[in-house]
Amino acid sequence: MSDKTAKLLVVESDDALRDQIVAVLSGAGYEVSTDYREGMKAVLAFNPDAVVLGADPPQLDCCDLLSEIKGSEHTHNIRVVMLSPGGSAERTRGLDLGADDVLSLPFDPHELVSRVRSQVRSKYIADELRERLRLAEENRNAAQQVVTAVNEERRTLRVGGLAAVAGLIVAGLVFFFFYRRTQEQNTRVYAAITRLQTGVLTEQRLMERSRRALEDAERGQSRVSDPQKLQLQKKSEDLKSQIAISKPENATALQNQLTAVESRLQKLETEGKVAQTIIQSYEPSVSRLRRRLSSLMSRASASSMLCLPSANTPPD
Repeated sequence: MSDKTAKLLVVESDDALRDQIVAVLSGAGYEVSTDYREGMKAVLAFNPDAVVLGADPPQLDCCDLLSEIKGSEHTHNIRVVMLSPGGSAERTRGLDLGADDVLSLPFDPHELVSRVRSQVRSKYIADELRERLRLAEENRNAAQQVVTAVNEERRTLRVGGLAAVAGLIVAGLVFFFFYRRTQEQNTRVYAAITRLQTGVLTEQRLMERSRRALEDAERGQSRVSDPQKLQLQKKSEDLKSQIAISKPENATALQNQLTAVESRLQKLETEGKVAQTIIQSYEPSVSRLRRRLSSLMSRASASSMLCLPSANTPPD
């Protein structure tokens, strides 16, 4: 920004002096205003870069206005050039009150323009530094926000990672639990299959032995008992005939002999039936064992499909 476009507010009670100041500053290219009747309101409304303040403005204490300008957050950057009658003591007093520069009256026009230009230039430099500081502060705040966001994202990712790891651990434990349970079930099934296979083999061996015993008995009896059976049957018929024609005193003895013969016949028939009964009694039990063995084999096959490949190998 060029100092020729700067805005100046002139506060002076003497009309002739005020007009002289305005003429000098306007001739130097500044935008000059003399509207100061509302005090600080006028200063805020015009927002000048510098104020040329007379030592005795009308109806306004110059010291109060200077204090208000320098004490307000919105106007403390405005430069104040005071015009004071008197010597060095008065200029020193103006500087102590807060003025940025003090000129003695009567003033030199070139000196006034030079002093005002210097103050305006200083204000522009200070404003630029403040703007840079403001931008730097904004950048720092933005960087701090970015860092905070990154830290929050890291914390979120860390929490998410921990949750994922915890989920994997839980899933692994659940899988291990079901795997072990399936392994135990398979072990029990295979053990039951082994027992059933052993039982089936045992039953089959018993049936085979019973069949062989029956066949041996039938062959032996066919060679031995068939003539005996015929002989006993013939003897039984003879005894019945004798009893029919014998005397009563002899009938008792013949009846006892007939009873013994029939008992021997019944014993031969009973021995043949016993072997047949044994075979018939074992056959349903073997069938049930075979059906149960088939069911267990199906369950073991279905259970093995849910396990790992190593779980499909039955235990030794």
